[in-house]
Amino acid sequence: NVVISEVDLANDKIELINTGGSSVDMSAWWLCNRVNGSPFYSLMSSATIDLANSTAMSLVLAPGELLTLDLSSTLLPDANGDMGIYNTNSLGSASAIEDYVLWGANGIRDSVAEAAGIWTDNESIDVSGAGVGDTIQLLPGQPGNQASDYAIGTNSIGSPNGPVSAVQGSWSQIKSQFK
Repeated sequence: NVVISEVDLANDKIELINTGGSSVDMSAWWLCNRVNGSPFYSLMSSATIDLANSTAMSLVLAPGELLTLDLSSTLLPDANGDMGIYNTNSLGSASAIEDYVLWGANGIRDSVAEAAGIWTDNESIDVSGAGVGDTIQLLPGQPGNQASDYAIGTNSIGSPNGPVSAVQGSWSQIKSQFK
């Protein structure tokens, strides 16, 4: 199970982690951003692997490995965007979408992600309070299936995401940090 664990809008990077129990070959997988109706697609193999911020050295992720990809600013816009990762180029198919994240606006493919059971339609991560050096981060222990599974925090690309500040996240997320 490959999950988008961090999105660095300022540096056009995404971090993926294999949370499953077996290796996953993503060499034929696709990336898609479709906010505001403008489709931007790319084979994952055409992205550059940020080796300095990855534990994986290729698009084959062993369990627990992190992979950071450098993307173009077209594929990863700043204030409003979404990112879907797909195991084929059937980008409108719920059976092809592996993970999805939406920030700052209503997306186009969020309904596909909802049909796959990996996102809530029309739910986006609020990035309005993000500062210089902040990224969108998957909260520890969360599956990444809804906006509340993510928070804004200090860039940790290349490292497992740690706890975020108590002022970030929902009340239940804040309480869980003290258990």
